[in-house]
Amino acid sequence: MLINKEISVKVPATTGNVGSGFDCIGLAVDIWNSLSISFNSHKLIIENSGVNNSSYESIKTEDNLIITGIQAVCPEFDISKIRIFSENTIPFSNGLGSSAAALCSGLLIGNHLNDNKFSLEDLNEKAIKIEGHPDNVTPCFFGGLTISIFNEENNKWITRKIDVPNELNIMVFTPNFISNTYNSRKKLPKSVPRSAAVYNISRAALLIDSLNKNDFTLLNEATKDSLHQNTRLEGFPEMKSIMNSAMDGGALGTIVSGSGPSIMIFSKGNEFTIDYEIKEAARKHNLEGSIILTKPSNQGILLSK
Repeated sequence: MLINKEISVKVPATTGNVGSGFDCIGLAVDIWNSLSISFNSHKLIIENSGVNNSSYESIKTEDNLIITGIQAVCPEFDISKIRIFSENTIPFSNGLGSSAAALCSGLLIGNHLNDNKFSLEDLNEKAIKIEGHPDNVTPCFFGGLTISIFNEENNKWITRKIDVPNELNIMVFTPNFISNTYNSRKKLPKSVPRSAAVYNISRAALLIDSLNKNDFTLLNEATKDSLHQNTRLEGFPEMKSIMNSAMDGGALGTIVSGSGPSIMIFSKGNEFTIDYEIKEAARKHNLEGSIILTKPSNQGILLSK
């Protein structure tokens, strides 16, 4: 086992579903957590700054997804010798893949400890098995817009990546409350009408076509959904007003980011007007939150020595 005394990892935020691509389409976002890892500590230490500034020196390892990832790839490593400092800019429990980022970071660190025995495809398989859904972890590894399908015959995931046009902008409205992904998913129906399935299949296909052709004229239609978004918005109906206001301001499309509660807005110009309309809608609903202006990221997770 070859161990550098110190390494760095950068991991992007992600959004799952991207509206119509429920549980199978994800997008990497240009918001990053940066980790510094050393392997000569006298005990396990994990420190955080930024949006999550908790610091602790003793934890239940099963509750920390970075540690979970490391041990999934390199169980023989003595975890008590690691120190992790994480500078976090991905909002926590807001639908931007903070948990996926932590898990993928741990898997990449574990792979480094294991002399890079596994490919990114292998790590992605492990991440999906641990996390349960591909739409957040897969873009974390590969960047861009990712499509994931499970091949039952070979018992493995197949992933394809689409580079997203650079001129597409993203605005994220993150409210001052959080949601629980597990509880949000429990509210979803176990079966849906055929018409709802066809509705989403057709729009997911249109979403891929729109980004492949760099044609955003139908992006609003392509990101509409009949499987999950309305159910998730029941818990915070004021966010629907934020979405409508963004469209009034000239947005190309809006989605619930992951399981929410953040709202993701796609734009190409009109950002000042969209910003104004969102803030006005938030004010009318006495809703506090922040707006992040960013872009998709065609780059996935990075490790440097």
